Amino acid sequence: MPPAGEPGPTTADTLGAGQAPAQPGVGEAIGGARAAFKRMIDAHIALLRAELAITGKELGVILGLAVGALVIAILVGILLYVGSFLFLGEWLFGSMGWGIIHGTLLGAAFIGFVGVNLAGGDVRAYGWGALAGFVATVVLTLLLLSNVGNEGGEWGSRFLRDDLLAEGALPFGSEWLVTLTGLVVGAAILGIVAFIAGWRAGQRGRALVSIIIAGALGGGFVGAIYTSTRYDAPDGVLGLAIMVGLITWIVVGLLLANRRGFDPEARYANLVPRESIASFKLTKEFLMEQLARQKGRMLGR
Repeated sequence: MPPAGEPGPTTADTLGAGQAPAQPGVGEAIGGARAAFKRMIDAHIALLRAELAITGKELGVILGLAVGALVIAILVGILLYVGSFLFLGEWLFGSMGWGIIHGTLLGAAFIGFVGVNLAGGDVRAYGWGALAGFVATVVLTLLLLSNVGNEGGEWGSRFLRDDLLAEGALPFGSEWLVTLTGLVVGAAILGIVAFIAGWRAGQRGRALVSIIIAGALGGGFVGAIYTSTRYDAPDGVLGLAIMVGLITWIVVGLLLANRRGFDPEARYANLVPRESIASFKLTKEFLMEQLARQKGRMLGR
């Protein structure tokens, strides 16, 4: 023990003259470097998380704005489509109802085009239906505006009333003779057309009779309305003709496409990577052959 009032031995005195403090070992140095590297990685990850949080918020805002703009664009497109047909129906045909009917049928016509394409049908055959619809529109417009059916019915009623029927022979008023004339003529015409179509389709017996009756009933109904009505407003006539033309396009187009047939396998053939599959099979066969050969060599065969 040193005397009171004298300083005790220092670290240098204890370690001896010229002896330095102990240095950390290799394991401690590696552990310290590993901890420092881990702290650096954690700092980078924390920074990345903070930036990703900000980026996620920005992406959410961008996606929200994009989706909102897309929804508004779709609504504007619907508004333009519906509004245009309503405006044209009121302006050209005197009623927005025609616009609703024409817009609906036109949409159905284009849906039919897409359906035929997706089912593997011939879209050109469906296109011929559009030509048939155009011809039907023109012919019906001319027939209605000319009022040839009403005038023919009037002539037939006068002929029956003045030359063939005695006074009081009719159980109804003579004004119904126009409707009766159209009914008889229409039933006769469409009945003959139905007979020819059914005969050519190979129908015989009761099936052919049913076809003739159906044609006669439809022809009588159409003929009675056609001869009984006089069409003096061209806007209504054109609206009706366009409606019939669109219906004709859909029906005739689908019938022609069905007649050509549907081939979904050919329609989606390009979606199957046939060449890649064939190449994979060849490679597999080659590898199996090489494996069998090496196995034979190892077994001494």
